[in-house]
Parts: sequence; structure tokens; C-alpha cells
Amino acid sequence: MASTPREPYGTVVSNNGVNVRKFPSTDSSVIGTLPSGTKVGLRCKVRAQDISGNDIWYLLRDREGWVTARYVDNTGTVKFCKDTATADAPAEGDSAG
Repeated sequence: MASTPREPYGTVVSNNGVNVRKFPSTDSSVIGTLPSGTKVGLRCKVRAQDISGNDIWYLLRDREGWVTARYVDNTGTVKFCKDTATADAPAEGDSAG
């Protein structure tokens, strides 16, 4: 089994896993999935589409894509993307590509 990523990281808590999306919205294309129990590094978060009362979405650290916080429990402090913007992390509202 893969080792636990450094903090902050998230653990997929949905029994059905979670879709990884190109942008933080269910209108965005699915570019992958993470099965239940997967631990994945989190780069930063934004407020976007509300999913069952939770409007936080996480930008993944080690691969492209976003996951809704509704189905991912975080460990460690995940900063807002606007507070961590660098050349490799788009700020909230920036579009990629």
C-alpha cells in the first residue's frame, strides 16, 4: 500500500470513491477517480459549487485535478489557493489552459 503523503492530505471517505475533476464543479469533466480510503496530497482549497452543504474543493498536489471536500476528510491545514498562489498553483478564479 502507498505511504501516507505529507500534510496536508485528504482521505476519501465516500464508499463510492470520489471523482477527480478538471475544475471545481460537477459541470467540469471527470479526469479520474479516487477509491474509498485513498490518501492524496492537497495543495490548496477554494470555495466553489456547494455539494450537499459543503462548498470547499481541494486542488490535488501530486496530480492534476480537483475533488470536493464533501467526500474527502483533510489532515493538516489546507490554505486557500489565493494565499498559496505560485507559478505552479493557479489562484482562485484563474483559468488553466
